[in-house]
Amino acid sequence: MQLESITANIRSRTPWEAIDLGFAMVREWWLLIYTPLALLLLTLITLLLIVIPYDYYWVSLIILWWLKPLYHRLILHIISRKLFGDTVEYASALRELPTLMTKTGLFSELTWRRFSMSRGFLLPIWQLEQLRSTPRKQRQQLLLNNVHTVAIWLNIAIFSFQFILTLSFFMLIWLFIPSEISADLGERIFSNRLDSIGYSVEIIAVTGFVLVMVFLEPFYIAASFAMYINRRTQLEAWDIEINFRKMANRFSLLDKTLPDKKLSTLAAIVLASALGLSTLQQPSYAEEVPLSNVVVTEQLSESRLAGDKSKSIIEEVMLQPDLAFEKMTPKWRLKDKSEEKEKNEIDPPSWLVSLGLIIASLLEYSLWLLVGAAIIALYIFRKHWLPLLVRVPEKEGVERPDILFGMDVRKESLPTDIPTAAKSLWNDSKHREALSVLYRGALVKLINDDQLALEHNHTEGDILRLSRPAITTPRYRYLADLTRHWVAIAYAHKTPSDEQITYLLDHWSSDFAVAAEAEQ
Repeated sequence: MQLESITANIRSRTPWEAIDLGFAMVREWWLLIYTPLALLLLTLITLLLIVIPYDYYWVSLIILWWLKPLYHRLILHIISRKLFGDTVEYASALRELPTLMTKTGLFSELTWRRFSMSRGFLLPIWQLEQLRSTPRKQRQQLLLNNVHTVAIWLNIAIFSFQFILTLSFFMLIWLFIPSEISADLGERIFSNRLDSIGYSVEIIAVTGFVLVMVFLEPFYIAASFAMYINRRTQLEAWDIEINFRKMANRFSLLDKTLPDKKLSTLAAIVLASALGLSTLQQPSYAEEVPLSNVVVTEQLSESRLAGDKSKSIIEEVMLQPDLAFEKMTPKWRLKDKSEEKEKNEIDPPSWLVSLGLIIASLLEYSLWLLVGAAIIALYIFRKHWLPLLVRVPEKEGVERPDILFGMDVRKESLPTDIPTAAKSLWNDSKHREALSVLYRGALVKLINDDQLALEHNHTEGDILRLSRPAITTPRYRYLADLTRHWVAIAYAHKTPSDEQITYLLDHWSSDFAVAAEAEQ
């Protein structure tokens, strides 16, 4: 692989800029790409029309679509050779088809890998790098990082364009088919009852599908290949290597032209600095091209007819046999209400009209009364039907544990003034007992005031997790601090500092106990 022969500007790009580079390749080498591809597809279509019975021409659409991986290999062969400066001719590209069919993993891509959404991006690994088995999987995983999503969306976008253009072409054909033929044409195509016009329509449809596919597939493969080149550039620093090689060539010229070695060294420093600036990733913008002056001219006939003569000539033309005929075409239109009333319709007597209005009013008021009665009944008996729609939790007595972690958590087991009792125990150097009083007080608040369903097998961490949605944020923060200090002294035998215990004692009422009463 001759990096110095690359004909494109190689630098680190975003995936979308790489896709733009691929599209630019197709625009630059379109004749070299489309000619061999068209010859290949023309050969395949000819073979299919010869082999497939004329009643099953629609099957050729499926076969041509399924053989897309074959076309991809021919397109990639041409683009990759041109990118690296090789000379490619139509005949030489077609002569490579046997190799492309046998040594590039075509069989797997026509079978179990046919519906891979990123096969265009992975094709160079099979065809150019010739990797197989474990090395291929490792290489594939490395290259797909950061671009797998873009590769999938590129496939989806190309498929969407192909679907829209193909459907539009089919609809265009349908517009030109006479109505007496198009009425049951679809049924006749799939029931093998086609006449000569039906066969012609089928062949035109196949041709349109092939034209759309030939037009879009080079863009898909070129964009995928450009993304592959961009990933190789990012991983292997191709842009830096190319610039270093160019710089080496400049050095060799400087050695020949500059006798002073100091000047050569200075030139090398300048070139290296310029190289560092040139290798930075920068967004690429389209060049602004000035609009050319467009001169619009109206071509008119030199001789014009007068208004009265034009009218007479138009009338004579409209009397010609080819134009003077009438054709009846049925179509749907809205009914005219004035036409619905028949001329012989007899109006009903006035007393019958009045009776009908009275009955209608009685029925209307009766319905409103029924609706009101139904609403009142629904409200009165809501306890019977509401549980059918919304599952209302039944208020059952929560079983309150008496012992947690070996501590008595009954309400009567605690002192009346919890902070004062805990402070007294702390001053007597009974640190564990002081924190135990505070923590037990918190548990009693959670069990009795917050109705938190605690069980004997719950741990301190479980209690924190269960209390998080049940209490406010300030109370939860206080409980988390208290739990942390309690776990430290109970299990790790680490006594908190005086400042920490003072904070817990001072904020017991404001942050936890009183806040709990405010929530009730």
